[in-house]
Amino acid sequence: MRAIIYIGNGTQLADGNAEFHQFINQMKKKRPEKIQELGFLSMSYPTIEIACEKAIIAGATDLIIVPVFLFSATNIKHEIPEILRSVEAKHPEVTIKMTKTFGFDPEIITLVEQNILQTNIDQDAAILLVGLGSTHDQEPANRLYSVAQLLESQLHFPVFHSEIKGEPAYSKQLAQLLSSYPKIYIIPYFLFTGAHVVTIDQERMCLQKQYPDAEIVVCESFHYHPLLEQAVLHKIAELVGE
Repeated sequence: MRAIIYIGNGTQLADGNAEFHQFINQMKKKRPEKIQELGFLSMSYPTIEIACEKAIIAGATDLIIVPVFLFSATNIKHEIPEILRSVEAKHPEVTIKMTKTFGFDPEIITLVEQNILQTNIDQDAAILLVGLGSTHDQEPANRLYSVAQLLESQLHFPVFHSEIKGEPAYSKQLAQLLSSYPKIYIIPYFLFTGAHVVTIDQERMCLQKQYPDAEIVVCESFHYHPLLEQAVLHKIAELVGE
């Protein structure tokens, strides 16, 4: 019997975890699998191990792991696979497969475009994408750069990228843009509200004091959206061969 395990990163902010629960509850209605669980990588309950154990106890022999993450970094390449290996060691009779991330999928690009266009962006403004990034892995920054290039070609606005933990650093990139553009639209490249979105807004407020004549607009993170749902469903269908 096949089961789906949805994985979220987890956050210390209750609202962010609640958004993830709400999103997954909607996702469960769109798949036929009777066994569907969610688990968090860190800071929240239930854990990935608990979610897998619940599915196996319920009779699952095939686990489809769905990391609801935009890009692959240390968590996708190392942390989650290590947890899954421990599950496999305890349950060698169970098959485990994991979907790819979807931060560069057409549905997500369209969602970003919608977030930008609904702000009625000014012609002399710039757009700044902000991702989490990594100090050990350049892939997330490279992928976000590709997103910025694609959006710039489609929207005909200057689009830049930055990272909270990697390079180019968010605070430096924003300060640099404020010296050249009177208005900056910041797009948090995050699925749900969490501590990183708070960090983005705090830095914005600090720089706003240094550039009182400039306007800095922080747009919404993606939240639950039909396009996000479609992206996740496509990854599951792709993995199971539907």
